[in-house]
Amino acid sequence: MSQPGKDASGKEEYADPQQLWQKAKGEDGTHKQWYEGAVAYWDAQEASYDGVLGGFGFVSDSDISDSRALLQRAMKQQLEQAAAGKRQLTVVDCGAGVGRVSEQLLLGHFSTVDLLEPSRHLLDAAQKNLKAAVAGGSYPAGHALGQCLCQGLQQFEPQPGRYDCIWIQWCLLYLTDDDAIALFNRCKAGLKPDGIIMVKENICKEGFIVDKDDNSLTRSNSYMMNLFGRAGLSVAYNIKQKNFPKNLFEVRMYVLKVPAQQQ
Repeated sequence: MSQPGKDASGKEEYADPQQLWQKAKGEDGTHKQWYEGAVAYWDAQEASYDGVLGGFGFVSDSDISDSRALLQRAMKQQLEQAAAGKRQLTVVDCGAGVGRVSEQLLLGHFSTVDLLEPSRHLLDAAQKNLKAAVAGGSYPAGHALGQCLCQGLQQFEPQPGRYDCIWIQWCLLYLTDDDAIALFNRCKAGLKPDGIIMVKENICKEGFIVDKDDNSLTRSNSYMMNLFGRAGLSVAYNIKQKNFPKNLFEVRMYVLKVPAQQQ
């Protein structure tokens, strides 16, 4: 990857991602401080829909609507089998925050919803919110909250063959390229044979943009596609989110599959 990038203020430019990741290393030569900075940012945010959406809580309905439409297309056969009682589906909500996506979307379609979230106070709020929603009878009988893991994506080791879907929304931007590729390789092992990885992420027009407030990296569409290719994943869908404010980054949804020859 040779695309240049810059920080959000425009004050610092990078010749390529490798230069960024070299500069982002701490005194120990790792990116431990980079990840700790991101978690510290989210530890300081309000545990609410508005808090996890950066003050743009009003986009939640549009977000969920487009996600639901794509999920129903990408997993049509699996969802039909589940509705007929022929199988039970399991998903992990990565970067779960307060459980917004799980509460509004995933628990309606998956029998078991695991949570992965590195900020303890957000994960605690998610568990509370989702247990109350399940107890309130909002979902089909038997649908429930599963494992709750207080970890970052770079630490996530999916149980082999556990998941029909690995949902990664607005959190891949915190990973270095190497850690993203390593994550995808672990996710391959964590999927069932017909499982998918769903990535939903902010997208910039070209190159990449670094936000030093939360230690995140917004990548271009071509950057994302390059990353998926390097991880050996095929892209079944690449769709732009509709009805978001013009002053926000474009958001794209990617449905990723493991090529048959790798299974």
